[in-house]
Amino acid sequence: MGFALLAVLGAERRSGVDTVLDLVGLDDRLTGADLVITGEGSLDAQTLRGKAPSEVARRASRFGVPCLGLAGRVLLDADALDAAGFTAAAALTEVEPDVARCLAEPAAVLADLAAAILAR
Repeated sequence: MGFALLAVLGAERRSGVDTVLDLVGLDDRLTGADLVITGEGSLDAQTLRGKAPSEVARRASRFGVPCLGLAGRVLLDADALDAAGFTAAAALTEVEPDVARCLAEPAAVLADLAAAILAR
């Protein structure tokens, strides 16, 4: 089906994340922004393979906007984060070592993490 759309109808092949970020107008929102915060369950090697947070970080970097990645866990080292465009990253487990609580009450733990980051 994809081949037919490309060959017969002249369709363009694009990544899903690019399409979504364009639809929400991310680039326009980055103009004049002071900070971008993005995240997912785990910032890891898969993040770097076209998942939304890495594309958000890449675009933020292109606009000169720092990008903070928040996640349940962060498995990327500082060099990988930097190469992907993240200014910094933080994991829920930095403020709550009990993974069961992180899973059961993510909003509360995320609020605690945000407060801890702001206090730095």
